[in-house]
Amino acid sequence: MPLRESAVGHQLEPITTTFDARWVMAFAAGIPDDRPELYATDGDLVVHPLFPVAPEWELLSANRSLPNGMTLDEAKRGVHVGHDMTLRRPLSVGESVTLRASITAVGSRSAGATQDTTIVAVDSVGEVVWETCFSSLFLGVEFEGSSAGESAGSPTRGDSPTVIAAIASRTLVVRLVDAHIYSECARIWNPIHTDVVAARAAGLVEPILHGTATLARAVSAVVDMAGVPLVDVRRIACRFGAMVPLGSNIEIRLLAVDGSTLRFDVLEQHGRRAIADGVIEIVGSVLG
Repeated sequence: MPLRESAVGHQLEPITTTFDARWVMAFAAGIPDDRPELYATDGDLVVHPLFPVAPEWELLSANRSLPNGMTLDEAKRGVHVGHDMTLRRPLSVGESVTLRASITAVGSRSAGATQDTTIVAVDSVGEVVWETCFSSLFLGVEFEGSSAGESAGSPTRGDSPTVIAAIASRTLVVRLVDAHIYSECARIWNPIHTDVVAARAAGLVEPILHGTATLARAVSAVVDMAGVPLVDVRRIACRFGAMVPLGSNIEIRLLAVDGSTLRFDVLEQHGRRAIADGVIEIVGSVLG
């Protein structure tokens, strides 16, 4: 069945979740990021700025059956192709947030149907804590109707090396066990990342690292290269492209620093962009 234009405006069933010290520390360990402040239960324990992807997965997992025209099997073909999250303030360990979401844009590309889901998290007094535009591409799924809504996401092919010079770069090893560790620590479970049978059934040659795991590694490395504290991050945005196989290397590149904006990308082992158009916005200015 096709994804339909009428899906725009559909509201997901909200969830309320609490992130305790155990969860946020496990998320940091699953990246892995060994900054002491991410484990400081005896002081001001810092929550990694990309942690919201973990409770967002809870929301999306609880809303698998959507009246957008697709079957459950077709919905499972969704690939995360774009992410744009804005943090209104640093997260606090132990707080509860309610996540609400709606489908805000749909359309089509040569590879399948596209959908943007906007997620808003509010705290116990009704203040917005963060907002995310989560862009998906449903491989091989047809689209019925006219494109609707203003799409923020756009998949990048990642099929050619980029020639942009980097200010700084860091090469990291992606171990065979890293997807298992991230799955359990972040509580983001999708068998294409950990089960070779499931990966091949989905059309992959082998399991791949989660896109958000690659992005989390990039955020940690980029702010470190720029000398910026994690608590100063207020926006993280990117497009996902080439897949990252387990047992390979990635190169995280800081491309530009423009006041409060850090620009970056991530190359997989063959030089293709696993992450393109990466942006991290911070409080204040790196140059200031």
